[in-house]
Amino acid sequence: MIRVGIKYCGGCNPGYDRVALVETLKRRLAGRMEFVPYDAGNVDKVVVVEGCPTACADLNGIDNCEIIIIKSPEEADRVIQTLKPE
Repeated sequence: MIRVGIKYCGGCNPGYDRVALVETLKRRLAGRMEFVPYDAGNVDKVVVVEGCPTACADLNGIDNCEIIIIKSPEEADRVIQTLKPE
């Protein structure tokens, strides 16, 4: 199973409910992905959930895996397609 790490921005100016968006991702990809904190170790991809277009979350320390950035709820469908296993 693919392990997907979740990292949130600091939330200083969120324009949408970031946690609700992640819950939607988890629900729509249930059984195909394991969602864990980004720093849990052995992750295949990291989804960085930014609350606004500034996208200022610190990405230092995220190495050796694909990083997928979400800046708005409208990007959820694109991310789901990106995360779907072959």
